[in-house]
Amino acid sequence: MLSLYLYMSMTFWTFAYLLVCALPAAVCLLLPVRWSRTAFRHLILWYGNIIVRIAVWPWVRVIYDSTAPSDEDDEGVYVFNHRSASDPFLIAMLGLPMLQLVNGWPMRLPLFGFFARRCGYIDTTKNNYEESRAKIAAALGAHVPIASFPEGTRSGSRNLNQFRSGIFKIAMELHAPIHPCCIVGNEYIPDRRFRFQAGRIHVRRMPVIAADEAASFGNAYLLKQHVKTLIQAEITKLEEP
Repeated sequence: MLSLYLYMSMTFWTFAYLLVCALPAAVCLLLPVRWSRTAFRHLILWYGNIIVRIAVWPWVRVIYDSTAPSDEDDEGVYVFNHRSASDPFLIAMLGLPMLQLVNGWPMRLPLFGFFARRCGYIDTTKNNYEESRAKIAAALGAHVPIASFPEGTRSGSRNLNQFRSGIFKIAMELHAPIHPCCIVGNEYIPDRRFRFQAGRIHVRRMPVIAADEAASFGNAYLLKQHVKTLIQAEITKLEEP
């Protein structure tokens, strides 16, 4: 019953948001591509906040905090663990209009796929390394933060799966800082069958790994292992009783 209620609530708030943003979205379509994508990323950011802060409350409560310095620059590549399909919504808690790297299926959804394409999201299943690198370079050059889930697919559990090296290699080549982040508590919100349980989710932003520090690891494998270790340690802290 909880899943049914939450899906009804999310559907209601989705249609309410669409009614409110229909005119702004139509105007955004008329803007130059760069401005249009920026505007659509803000629309997605606000929608994500509505879903995680309003639509699922109080059965799902989301806490956000940051251990990063308050004056830390927001530019760079953000690396998240990936437990559930709710992760792309939860990163809205950081308050940044990010460009996401996604698998192919979100791009094919009737509504969300439209917004994902308008935001300029990068489909990692349709772009090879060079194409993805070029698009990420263009985004970083325009001061757009990048969101990535290097596990590739959601784990559906508390386990942290192996990280893929691609985004770390690109970050090193582009001399981009890396922002490790972790999301805990949402492995069943929803689960792999898209059923919801009530619970509390914690989203945390961690201190940045500066570009020079990232480069000092010498290769993407060592860098990704370091980032994975940092995220795993933070997850362990947050999950301690």
